Amino acid sequence: MADFLWPRGLHSYWKSSFLKTFNDQAVDTILAHYAKVPSWHTVIVIEHDGVGALECVSSEATAFGHRNWPYNLVVTTQWETPTEALANIAWTHEFWAALKPFLADATYINYIGDEGEDGVKSSYGDKLERLAALKANYDPSNFFHVNQNIKPSSRNATASA
Repeated sequence: MADFLWPRGLHSYWKSSFLKTFNDQAVDTILAHYAKVPSWHTVIVIEHDGVGALECVSSEATAFGHRNWPYNLVVTTQWETPTEALANIAWTHEFWAALKPFLADATYINYIGDEGEDGVKSSYGDKLERLAALKANYDPSNFFHVNQNIKPSSRNATASA
Protein backbone atom coordinates (compact mmCIF):
# COMPACT_ATOMS: atom_id res chain seq x y z
CA MET A 1 0.00 0.00 0.00
CA ALA A 2 2.83 2.41 0.76
CA ASP A 3 5.72 0.87 -1.17
CA PHE A 4 5.95 4.00 -3.30
CA LEU A 5 7.21 5.87 -0.21
CA TRP A 6 10.22 3.56 0.12
CA PRO A 7 11.36 2.66 -3.41
CA ARG A 8 14.21 0.22 -3.98
CA GLY A 9 17.67 1.64 -4.50
CA LEU A 10 17.58 4.50 -2.01
CA HIS A 11 19.96 4.76 0.92
CA SER A 12 18.20 5.14 4.26
CA TYR A 13 18.49 5.78 7.96
CA TRP A 14 15.54 5.11 10.29
CA LYS A 15 14.62 6.35 13.76
CA SER A 16 11.44 5.62 15.65
CA SER A 17 9.88 6.05 19.06
CA PHE A 18 6.53 6.34 20.69
CA LEU A 19 5.47 9.87 21.54
CA LYS A 20 4.77 10.80 25.17
CA THR A 21 2.69 13.66 23.89
CA PHE A 22 1.54 14.85 20.49
CA ASN A 23 0.73 18.50 20.99
CA ASP A 24 1.20 21.78 19.12
CA GLN A 25 4.84 22.05 20.20
CA ALA A 26 5.59 18.58 18.82
CA VAL A 27 3.88 19.45 15.54
CA ASP A 28 5.78 22.75 15.32
CA THR A 29 9.08 20.93 15.94
CA ILE A 30 8.34 18.36 13.26
CA LEU A 31 7.32 21.00 10.71
CA ALA A 32 10.29 23.28 11.46
CA HIS A 33 12.80 20.48 10.99
CA TYR A 34 11.10 18.91 8.00
CA ALA A 35 11.33 22.28 6.24
CA LYS A 36 15.13 21.84 6.30
CA VAL A 37 15.28 18.17 5.24
CA PRO A 38 18.13 17.58 2.74
CA SER A 39 16.28 14.96 0.68
CA TRP A 40 12.74 15.06 -0.63
CA HIS A 41 12.65 11.25 -0.27
CA THR A 42 12.51 11.51 3.53
CA VAL A 43 9.23 10.37 5.08
CA ILE A 44 7.82 11.04 8.54
CA VAL A 45 4.97 8.81 9.65
CA ILE A 46 2.87 9.38 12.75
CA GLU A 47 0.72 6.40 13.62
CA HIS A 48 -2.21 6.71 15.97
CA ASP A 49 -2.44 3.37 17.72
CA GLY A 50 -4.15 4.29 20.95
CA VAL A 51 -7.83 3.81 20.32
CA GLY A 52 -9.70 0.58 19.75
CA ALA A 53 -8.54 -3.02 19.71
CA LEU A 54 -4.98 -2.21 20.79
CA GLU A 55 -6.25 -1.08 24.17
CA CYS A 56 -8.54 -4.09 24.59
CA VAL A 57 -5.65 -6.54 25.01
CA SER A 58 -3.85 -6.70 28.32
CA SER A 59 -0.21 -5.62 28.26
CA GLU A 60 0.68 -8.94 29.90
CA ALA A 61 -1.00 -10.97 27.15
CA THR A 62 1.60 -10.38 24.44
CA ALA A 63 5.25 -9.48 23.93
CA PHE A 64 4.14 -6.05 22.72
CA GLY A 65 3.60 -4.00 25.79
CA HIS A 66 3.80 -0.34 24.88
CA ARG A 67 0.05 0.09 24.80
CA ASN A 68 0.17 3.24 26.94
CA TRP A 69 1.65 5.43 24.17
CA PRO A 70 -1.06 6.27 21.63
CA TYR A 71 1.28 7.65 18.94
CA ASN A 72 4.31 6.19 17.20
CA LEU A 73 6.63 8.34 15.13
CA VAL A 74 8.85 6.92 12.39
CA VAL A 75 11.30 8.97 10.34
CA THR A 76 12.85 7.29 7.32
CA THR A 77 15.53 9.56 6.02
CA GLN A 78 16.31 8.51 2.44
CA TRP A 79 18.66 9.75 -0.24
CA GLU A 80 19.93 8.75 -3.67
CA THR A 81 23.75 8.72 -3.60
CA PRO A 82 26.41 7.78 -1.03
CA THR A 83 27.74 11.35 -1.05
CA GLU A 84 24.47 12.54 0.51
CA ALA A 85 24.76 10.24 3.55
CA LEU A 86 26.47 12.58 6.01
CA ALA A 87 24.04 15.47 5.47
CA ASN A 88 20.98 13.25 5.76
CA ILE A 89 22.14 11.34 8.82
CA ALA A 90 23.18 14.61 10.50
CA TRP A 91 19.73 16.05 9.77
CA THR A 92 18.12 12.97 11.35
CA HIS A 93 20.25 13.32 14.49
CA GLU A 94 19.37 17.02 14.80
CA PHE A 95 15.69 16.26 14.24
CA TRP A 96 15.76 13.49 16.83
CA ALA A 97 17.51 15.69 19.39
CA ALA A 98 14.83 18.37 18.92
CA LEU A 99 12.09 15.75 19.39
CA LYS A 100 13.64 14.29 22.57
CA PRO A 101 11.24 16.09 24.97
CA PHE A 102 8.29 14.45 23.20
CA LEU A 103 9.69 10.92 22.88
CA ALA A 104 8.95 8.01 25.19
CA ASP A 105 11.74 5.66 26.19
CA ALA A 106 10.02 2.96 24.16
CA THR A 107 10.19 1.72 20.58
CA TYR A 108 8.24 -0.60 18.31
CA ILE A 109 10.46 -3.57 17.47
CA ASN A 110 9.59 -3.49 13.74
CA TYR A 111 10.85 0.08 13.42
CA ILE A 112 14.29 -0.13 14.94
CA GLY A 113 17.48 -0.60 12.98
CA ASP A 114 20.96 -1.18 14.35
CA GLU A 115 20.29 -0.19 17.95
CA GLY A 116 21.45 -3.61 19.17
CA GLU A 117 20.57 -4.77 22.68
CA ASP A 118 19.51 -1.26 23.72
CA GLY A 119 16.93 -1.18 20.93
CA VAL A 120 15.58 -4.61 21.85
CA LYS A 121 15.32 -3.55 25.51
CA SER A 122 13.57 -0.33 24.49
CA SER A 123 11.08 -2.36 22.45
CA TYR A 124 10.27 -5.03 25.03
CA GLY A 125 11.01 -3.24 28.31
CA ASP A 126 10.30 -5.34 31.37
CA LYS A 127 9.05 -8.19 29.15
CA LEU A 128 12.58 -8.87 27.84
CA GLU A 129 13.62 -11.05 30.78
CA ARG A 130 10.61 -13.35 30.31
CA LEU A 131 11.15 -13.47 26.53
CA ALA A 132 14.81 -14.38 27.05
CA ALA A 133 13.73 -17.19 29.39
CA LEU A 134 11.28 -18.47 26.77
CA LYS A 135 13.98 -18.25 24.13
CA ALA A 136 16.24 -20.36 26.37
CA ASN A 137 13.57 -23.09 26.32
CA TYR A 138 12.72 -23.02 22.62
CA ASP A 139 15.94 -21.81 21.01
CA PRO A 140 18.77 -22.33 23.52
CA SER A 141 21.45 -22.28 20.79
CA ASN A 142 20.09 -18.93 19.52
CA PHE A 143 19.66 -20.37 16.02
CA PHE A 144 17.07 -17.68 15.28
CA HIS A 145 19.37 -14.72 15.91
CA VAL A 146 18.96 -12.47 12.90
CA ASN A 147 17.25 -9.07 13.01
CA GLN A 148 16.31 -7.84 16.50
CA ASN A 149 17.67 -10.71 18.54
CA ILE A 150 16.48 -11.72 21.97
CA LYS A 151 19.37 -13.66 23.47
CA PRO A 152 18.41 -16.75 25.46
CA SER A 153 18.86 -16.31 29.18
CA SER A 154 21.13 -18.63 31.07
CA ARG A 155 18.26 -19.44 33.46
CA ASN A 156 15.87 -22.28 32.84
CA ALA A 157 12.60 -20.81 31.54
CA THR A 158 10.27 -23.69 32.36
CA ALA A 159 8.77 -21.86 35.31
CA SER A 160 8.28 -18.68 33.27
CA ALA A 161 6.61 -20.34 30.30
